[in-house]
Amino acid sequence: MPHSTTRDGVRVYYEEHGRGEPVLLAYGIGGNAGMWEPNIGALSAGHRLILWEPRGHARSDSPEDPKKVTFAHWVWDLHDLMDHLEIDRAVVGGLSLGGGIATRFTLAHPTRVRALLIIDSSSASGLPLGVDNIVMRAKSIEVTLKGGMDAMAEFAIESNPNVAGRIKLDPSARNEIFDYYRRLTPIGYANALRALLQMDYITDRLGEITAPTLLVCGDEDPSLGPMREIQKRIAHARFALLSLAGHFANRDQPVAFNRAVVEFLSGLA
Repeated sequence: MPHSTTRDGVRVYYEEHGRGEPVLLAYGIGGNAGMWEPNIGALSAGHRLILWEPRGHARSDSPEDPKKVTFAHWVWDLHDLMDHLEIDRAVVGGLSLGGGIATRFTLAHPTRVRALLIIDSSSASGLPLGVDNIVMRAKSIEVTLKGGMDAMAEFAIESNPNVAGRIKLDPSARNEIFDYYRRLTPIGYANALRALLQMDYITDRLGEITAPTLLVCGDEDPSLGPMREIQKRIAHARFALLSLAGHFANRDQPVAFNRAVVEFLSGLA
């Protein structure tokens, strides 16, 4: 399996599809590159699509020290992956946590970003998490470390509105959710959750972003409010609202998602 190695020795998994201008995407917290499966064919038809897994996730290393899993470290992961692949400038983006990483990368390294793609992401807005979300994430850490990943999958289905919304739209996705969590190590997921709870609030800096930006969000996604806030703050950001889609919009409505993203990428030429 292909990996890059970061400046602090963490191995980061990535996979490549297609040829052309590079597009680097990461999935949401606890996710993996396989969650982009419905989109790979369309997005790689005219681009070099690179799907990567941030530290603490799936096939990438999971440092046990929580101080080595933060948004700053995830920005390192993306920066060092681009260096490893000898990519000077690219379209960067992601879903949920992946969008939060891409937004912070854009603020830290604006000259390396051709365009920004944010999907179903409240962390990209930099707004503080709501109390209910904080309580749910803190409980998730406890469940993960005490019960393991199957217990966490059950808890997510019952208590995480993002996951519950996915199953509401597609009841067959229950097995997908268990597979999603079983690819994680408990310490990797717990540390990723800790990083989310301690994220930096970048809302007031979003206006610094000048790269062409596409925001894609499901009309039933709990992140819709924060995504609208991003739209207000990034000048000329485009917004694609997908009907009958939740927090996993790329999987809930893959045809509409692919159409919106391909149209955006094609317009960059």
